[in-house]
Amino acid sequence: MRISLLVNALDSQGGTGWEQVETLLISLHGGMIRTRQEFPTGTTLEIRMCDKDRTTRARVAWMKSVDGGKGFELGFEVDEPGFWEINFPPDRWQAEERPHATRH
Repeated sequence: MRISLLVNALDSQGGTGWEQVETLLISLHGGMIRTRQEFPTGTTLEIRMCDKDRTTRARVAWMKSVDGGKGFELGFEVDEPGFWEINFPPDRWQAEERPHATRH
């Protein structure tokens, strides 16, 4: 799902600025974007939805360089699971639903 966002490092000392990005993936707990800026793992981001008045904080979980010097792919975890305002399907990995789960 593509959602337009603005991102910035919350703890930046003027070294980074707001960047408009688009999500590549989203989940209940976070998402993935492509960015031109490098944010170290653990960095706290402020994330704003471009078309709504919604803001949250997120933590950079991982980052990798994209081939050809076209920026970075970044995975993040949001502080509030309801940030996306989407009803995600129930977790499929609960023990009672797994076909090979052992019950005691």
